[in-house]
This record gives sequence, C-alpha cells and structure tokens, in this order.
Amino acid sequence: MKKLFLTFLFLVAVLDAKSQTLHAIMVSDVEDPKLGGISLRDEEAILQILKTAERGTGMKLETYYLNRSSFTAKAVRETLSQMRVDSRDVVFFYYTGLGYYPGSNDKFPTLKLKESALRPLLFFLNDNSLSLDEVGDILQNKGARLNVVMADCRDTVEDLMITEGGIIFDEDMRDVFLKKLFLGSCGLVKVPSATKGKQVWANQSQFGIGSVYTSNFNSTFNDLLEAQFNGVRQATWPQVMRSAESNGIYPRNDDRSRRVDTQQAVYEIKACSASQQRRTTRYAAYKYSLTVGNIQSKLDRYRKSGGDFEKLSDEISRAFRRNAKINLVRKNKYPDSYPQAKKTEAKMSVADFLAQFKSTSAQIQAVYPEFGSFQRTPNKEYLTELTIIEVFDEL
Repeated sequence: MKKLFLTFLFLVAVLDAKSQTLHAIMVSDVEDPKLGGISLRDEEAILQILKTAERGTGMKLETYYLNRSSFTAKAVRETLSQMRVDSRDVVFFYYTGLGYYPGSNDKFPTLKLKESALRPLLFFLNDNSLSLDEVGDILQNKGARLNVVMADCRDTVEDLMITEGGIIFDEDMRDVFLKKLFLGSCGLVKVPSATKGKQVWANQSQFGIGSVYTSNFNSTFNDLLEAQFNGVRQATWPQVMRSAESNGIYPRNDDRSRRVDTQQAVYEIKACSASQQRRTTRYAAYKYSLTVGNIQSKLDRYRKSGGDFEKLSDEISRAFRRNAKINLVRKNKYPDSYPQAKKTEAKMSVADFLAQFKSTSAQIQAVYPEFGSFQRTPNKEYLTELTIIEVFDEL
C-alpha cells in the first residue's frame, strides 16, 4: 500500500511539474570590449542547462535578458520585484560580468552594473551596484520553492587551456536527474565564481570557452546528467556545487614555469522553509539502482573472472523490486534460423536466476540482457522485469 501511495505521488508530481515555471534571469555584460564575448558564451552555456531542465522536468522556461540598456541595478531590481512567481516555481539568477568586494568582511561579491543616465548630473549617486546577497534576499522573499543565484564575476581576463571528456551511458536517466534536482529541491543557493582576492580566469580567444567557472559548472552538470544512476544519486545542489567549485588550471600555452593557480568558487545553501518544503516533490535516493548495462557488465565480469558472488548477488538483487521477474532465455551458439539451434525459456525470481547463474557460469559463452525488455517502477528506481540471454556451446 505504501509503495502504491508513493507511486501515485510520483505520477501526480510529474503532471504538476508541467504547470510550474523555471524563471531564468540572465544579466550579462555583453558590451565590454574585452569581456563581452566571454559573457555571451557564459550565457549560452547556462541557457543550455536550463533548456535541458525544461525538457527533462516539464517545467516551462521563461527567460529575462538584462543586457545593454537594461544592464543596470535599477532594471535588475525592477525585473525581480515585478516578476510573478508561484510558490512551486524555480528561479535561476545568473550574472556574468565585472564584480568586486566593497568591504573586507564581504563573503559574496557586488555586481558592477551600468550607471543610470542621471549619474553625470547627480555625481554623488552610486546606483550601479547590486550585491549577490541583495539578489538572494529579494528572491527568497518572493516565495519560490527553489532559488539559485549564481555570479561569475571577474575583474581581469587570463587565457588558459582546458580539455574536456565525456561519459557514455546505456539507459537514459537524464529525466530522473533533472526532476530530482529541480523538482526535488528547495531553498536558496548563492554562488560567486571565486573566493575574495583570487583571480577569475577566462578564455577570451575567438573560440574560447568563456569564463572558467561557468564552463566548469556546465561540464560538471552535463557529466552528472549523463552519469546514469551515479549522477542521479548526486542530484542535489550541494553535491553539484561541490563538484564544480574547484579548478586547477595552467596559464596560456601550458607554461609550467609559472605558478599553477586554482580558482575556488564559494557557495552557500540556505535551508528550505516549511512552505517551500511542502511544495517539493519527494524523490528516492536511488542508492541501489543499476542500469541494464551495469547488470550486464557485472554478470559478464563474474563469468570471465569469478570473484565475490555474494557481493554480486546482493548488488543485483537490490536493483530489482521485490517479486520482480527474470525471463531467462538459454540458447546454443547457433542463430535461430539454423536447424541446429536450440532454445529454452523460463520465468523465475531474481534469486532463482542468480542461483542457476552461479552454477552454470563456467559453461556460459556469453550473457547479456535484452535491452528492449526491461520494465521499471514509475520513478525508475527499481527494475520489475528483465529478459536475460545466456549462450552456451550446446544445450
């Protein structure tokens, strides 16, 4: 009964997500002759993340662009105050441009925006600054379920070299990652791209990657997005921030005679209020979840090399819901169209499958799941049915 109730809540949450809005406030210094190109690349990287979140969660993305004439503290404050936010919504504020720390005790930077047209007349007017703390306070008071406030601030540009890699996956778990991160989270996240007093690195070449932190955040996000259940298990904002917070980088041309610098981001997580918590969808921990590809590699490794069968059995059993079924197909080496071909099929429990696999693994020539055969619980945490094929020389 409890599982049926949780399944019902999960399905309701998926339908409810379609009525939620993901607000993206993009504040970008695109006019600076040295930094404008970097800001455009930064903005595009973040927007790709949020567009992916829109597709994966069902939320509607609504984007506010504040640049050029609207790149002022007044315009930002007006946009934030006038923005209509529902208590179930997510707000993602992103700033890319110059920043500074006005006081010795300031933990978060102040954004350096354009001055208003009145500044030349009223020389004492200092209206071009807006702190990250103020942005966080404004958004928190508007009552959205989750607010992410990120500032990739810099006061200099250093060129660098970066290499990137990728992760291959079999089952597509991206929608689970996105829903858990954006629909299963609440509170306030504040992030400046570097600690006070440290250099902020970027690449200003024609084909550069933009700011280091935004590029690293984008790479980290995509790595977790494509890391199957390993990514889903880490789909919390504290974990994402920890993964993206540090870069060890070399100066341009890989000049190792110069000191290796590290850009260390700062992040702060403010706990959810009771109201925000009530509007958060509950997601499983996915602690024991495995993809079909994970199961295949574990079975194949044991077939070839042996090892701790009890550990193997425990890991695979935990990935299935109780009373799940294995459709076991055992066949000889000949294709089905050959007259010598033989095949047997049987449906059994996971425990019975593992017991027979242990006793016959030395004779099995190949073992693999039939990828189109698997079924899962609605939240994709557990497998409920899977066809596994074992190939022998002869039956």
